[in-house]
Amino acid sequence: MFDIKKMNYIYKEWENFVFKGIKPSDKIKDFIVESWARSLANNVNLQHNDPIYISEEKFIKKTKRSKNFIKSAVPYMRNLYNSFKGSGCTVIVADKSCCVLEVIGDEEDIEKIKVHKKRALCKEEYIGTNAIGTTIYLDKAIQILGPEHFALENHNLSCSACPVHDREGNLIGCLSISCILEDANPHILSMVTAAAGAIERQIIIESELKEKQNLIIQREKAFQSISEGIIILDTNGKIISINEKALKLADLDIKKSYIKDDIRNYIKDDIDLESIIKSKKDIVNKEKKLKLSSGSILNCILSISLIWNEKNINGLVVILKEVQEVHNLVNKMIGSTARYKFEDIIAKSNIMKATIDFAKIASNSFSNVLISGESGTGKELVAHSIHDASKRKNKPFIAINCGSIPSGLIESELFGYEGGSFTGSKKEGNPGKFELANGGTIFLDEIGDMPLEVQTSLLRVIQSKEVYRVGGKHPKKIDVRIIAATHRNLEDMVLENSFRLDLYYRLNVLNIYIPPLRERKEDIEALVECFIKEFNKKLNKKVKGLNKDSQNLLNCYEWPGNVRELSNVLERGMNLCQEDYIQNKHFPEKIFSSTDMKKNDYESSIRNNEKEFIIKILEKNNGNIKKSAEELGFSRSKIYRKLKKLNIDYKNYRN
Repeated sequence: MFDIKKMNYIYKEWENFVFKGIKPSDKIKDFIVESWARSLANNVNLQHNDPIYISEEKFIKKTKRSKNFIKSAVPYMRNLYNSFKGSGCTVIVADKSCCVLEVIGDEEDIEKIKVHKKRALCKEEYIGTNAIGTTIYLDKAIQILGPEHFALENHNLSCSACPVHDREGNLIGCLSISCILEDANPHILSMVTAAAGAIERQIIIESELKEKQNLIIQREKAFQSISEGIIILDTNGKIISINEKALKLADLDIKKSYIKDDIRNYIKDDIDLESIIKSKKDIVNKEKKLKLSSGSILNCILSISLIWNEKNINGLVVILKEVQEVHNLVNKMIGSTARYKFEDIIAKSNIMKATIDFAKIASNSFSNVLISGESGTGKELVAHSIHDASKRKNKPFIAINCGSIPSGLIESELFGYEGGSFTGSKKEGNPGKFELANGGTIFLDEIGDMPLEVQTSLLRVIQSKEVYRVGGKHPKKIDVRIIAATHRNLEDMVLENSFRLDLYYRLNVLNIYIPPLRERKEDIEALVECFIKEFNKKLNKKVKGLNKDSQNLLNCYEWPGNVRELSNVLERGMNLCQEDYIQNKHFPEKIFSSTDMKKNDYESSIRNNEKEFIIKILEKNNGNIKKSAEELGFSRSKIYRKLKKLNIDYKNYRN
């Protein structure tokens, strides 16, 4: 490879160019001439290499960043060195900043040449034309022979270099070999190029391997972070993978490995995996009570999905969702579920039992329901119970009071709106109650208070089973059962043209009438017992019940406010009661004025011996007007009028 005549010619061309400014002949490679020109422009030392060495601190950072590059390159550097060992060969790897990162060669040879040392920057602007700096500048494989180097000190070297790229094709550095010019091998550039290509492939392999490892780690973290229990099985029921949530749900030790164990050793239930595989059908969200090996029972929503490999099934994915967590999620997402069951309704009277029986029949239907009855009778409670007993129980139950929303807003509340439909609307729009109730039930309380224009829209929704948002152009399909309720007489409203006849017939498919409390007085005692338990918890009391007179008093009252009024009266009495049993004195005066009150002992005390009774209360309270008025259920002004009327001087009863 060494041609002394050629080297002398190149030297003369170099000399004329750098000292006299004479343009080299066409026999000198263009990239060499261009590099000489850049070197002159940078005032590079013509005689010696003057590399810049970076600090140890910066070098450590560089080697860390280029760790994979160095790791991939070193084996190929050793192979190249062994091929040319004894010829003064030095193999170098540099990064894209031309910093020497790794050197393999004889120590004596490395020591002779400054640019072959680690930390040296071999940029053209520092040491002129050289294999490392010029290769990085041009981003291509080159060979520089003897006087083609810019610095005279390197004219006895033959240097070959090839750039190295990452998997995206970005330049990350180069591989270079330097040796004595006389000993240069004619195939050295080809060998360097081949080695650089091998390094690139190794970098790609390492990069892809690391990427796959990271992906595996990420998938495992994602797998473990899923809020549902996931178990992956082979077709024989052996566990391939299981996440921590599944271990906890199955009551298993999260620190123990269950891989290759049969899942049926731990979930002892009638899950027939063979039949599932044979049927080729997934199981989706089936409520199950699974018996666990620990002896406990897991109430869950079970799904089993088949894993297909082309045309064959080669595994199953079991998904376990705890029922309570599912309910909590539904509550969070839709904001409402049915809170009452039929078991919560007090029904001792025959009329109320018949009402509940009919409501249970209605729960098995998909038809619309209209619940009518006076205010306070419990229409909402019945609506909740119908939904809870229906096939839609695990779907949304959305309640809206048509009388509590301003008429201008009720349509957007029911049907939603698109963004920017009106002043103050959300930018992204908002779904209405019908959309939120999709798949479940919507309870329209006080339907009689709905404006006529909204009634028209509601009728259209019922007929088309589609909802148009306010300001929207496209309908949304819905599947919603409607339960409406009213205390008004809708038939009279139809005659008055304040309620649409066609809407009335659409809603009044199954009519449930809730009787007033005065028509089912057999329920009063049971209701009282229920409310006392409730208010004991609420008020932190320990009231045992009513005395006989008080119960008789409540039984005689007409209850125009129905069950709601009974609850109110009992809560008041519970607040005032300091004894074990609620007494008549704890009730408001209106209870005593009922025309249907029986002639019981207390009535005699109040009606026939009112003066004697008030005196006893005054004596008990040492003539204290405030306490006496509270026990009697009187205002302060009223007790003074009573005392004057009955000629009673309260001062006589003070100690």
